[in-house]
Amino acid sequence: MASTALEEDHHSASELPHKAVISITISHTTLITIIVIAVSVSAFLYFFLNGMTNVYGDGVAHVNIARKVVDSADASLRQRYIQIGSPWLPVQTIMMLPLVTNDWLWRTGAAGSIVSMISFIIAALVLYRLAQKLYRGEDPLSTKALPALSLAIFVFNPSVLYLQTTPMSELVFMSALIVAVYLLQCWRDDQTTRRLAVAAIAVSFATLTRYEAWPVALFSILLVTLAASGDWKTKVRATVTFGALASIGPLYWLWHNWEIYGNALEFLSGPNSARGIAIQNRVNFNWSAIFVGHAGLDLLTMAATASVCAGPLVFLLGLAGFARSVVAKRKVLLEYSPPALLMVPFLFEVFGLYRGEIQIIPISAFGLLNVRYGLPHMLGIALFAPAAVLLFNERSRRLAVIVCLVVVFAQYVYLISEGTTQLAIYQEGYRNGVNARPSRERTRVASFLKINPPRKMILMHTGALGPLVSQGGLRFADTIHEGTERWHQLGDGIPKDVMTVVVQQGDPLDLRIQGERVLNQSLSAEFTQLYSAGNITVYERVKK
Repeated sequence: MASTALEEDHHSASELPHKAVISITISHTTLITIIVIAVSVSAFLYFFLNGMTNVYGDGVAHVNIARKVVDSADASLRQRYIQIGSPWLPVQTIMMLPLVTNDWLWRTGAAGSIVSMISFIIAALVLYRLAQKLYRGEDPLSTKALPALSLAIFVFNPSVLYLQTTPMSELVFMSALIVAVYLLQCWRDDQTTRRLAVAAIAVSFATLTRYEAWPVALFSILLVTLAASGDWKTKVRATVTFGALASIGPLYWLWHNWEIYGNALEFLSGPNSARGIAIQNRVNFNWSAIFVGHAGLDLLTMAATASVCAGPLVFLLGLAGFARSVVAKRKVLLEYSPPALLMVPFLFEVFGLYRGEIQIIPISAFGLLNVRYGLPHMLGIALFAPAAVLLFNERSRRLAVIVCLVVVFAQYVYLISEGTTQLAIYQEGYRNGVNARPSRERTRVASFLKINPPRKMILMHTGALGPLVSQGGLRFADTIHEGTERWHQLGDGIPKDVMTVVVQQGDPLDLRIQGERVLNQSLSAEFTQLYSAGNITVYERVKK
């Protein structure tokens, strides 16, 4: 009896610490989640109340595309589906669909902001978990401190904090990318078929967020081939399984473009693709020729772009940490190979500059263009930067962690020292999406339409003029635009139920009216000019 009692006491005592550890772990994870959510929401409230969250023209277009799906004038499912269009990939649009049904969330762009904020929270938490895997096996201090440092570098970066409050696609991509890399690392640690399939599906999902994920998918297939344990048959089986699942996203998108446009590569070569826009604006983009075929200059440009988003000192910490990680883990590189995939988007964008497929200006004095392309690299910078601490011996690492925190804090304070409106990533959107002449013209017309609601139906091309709908109090359901069936039935003149026509000089509707005599005569005879601002003119049907 005594022995039994002693054994019971022993078991009870041995279980207490275990339960306590579980409790601490859960509360630790919960605390981190609460902090990240609080930071995200606080940043949104600050930027939203200061009118800064919806300044990107692309951001307005993203929420408008989602609204077109739910506010379509055509009832058929296919007509709603084709509003997704090309070249923007569909994940962000689909995620916004439940939110854009609300007028306020759509018109303010907050629907897209919510999606970005959710993505930011997921990215931060998964980055922390990946950092725990990367720094396992180091000394006890580093194992605990370095993942927290990674989290802090990412979560408190001013550029990340700003863009996660906007309806842009970068945070959606970053979230999908870090989840895919983390799941690949989980598979590398425990190579089960189930983990491999889950990782492949995550990679496929990422390919439908931004095109930077497509080369990540290719390199991840190679990584699986090299990292899979076992004989060559096992490697082939793993590669085929992973490759088949990871390819679903790109194959679907090729089908999507072929089904709608009859060209599977519409997203690459169509008029709305990056290449197509560059061709249409080749006069304005003549300066970009200096980057074509100059790999060294392109590499420096992308490094500068990432530095503008991260801060130069933080960027250098990331480089130092990455170099230290490669050297320290050189004998077990395959075990820690998935995080290297975070570097692929950087190289992909260097290649894009080299080919002239993308244009970037990261220097404020010369104008800011596509500075946000540097933001996804914050994942790799935040993950590897803490490894710079490991360059010091164990006795000095506690001090090194503190110094690293001070450097990061000082860098971030400097980034916003002239005010948050001077952040390059905000200035890019403001200069090109608010302060540019075409944007000012659209704002004036939108204000007029909001004060003087036009008669319906409305005929307009909602590519460049899409902001008039959301900002002018209009609805896509009351508009005949390029995504509707009736747009393609204008050969007999302007339909009799169209009461308002909005045209921007040089837009597809203007070119069509000028090129088709029936449309031109219909506009001249049946409509009168109601309002004009710069290159945009609003016509109203003459009342009988």
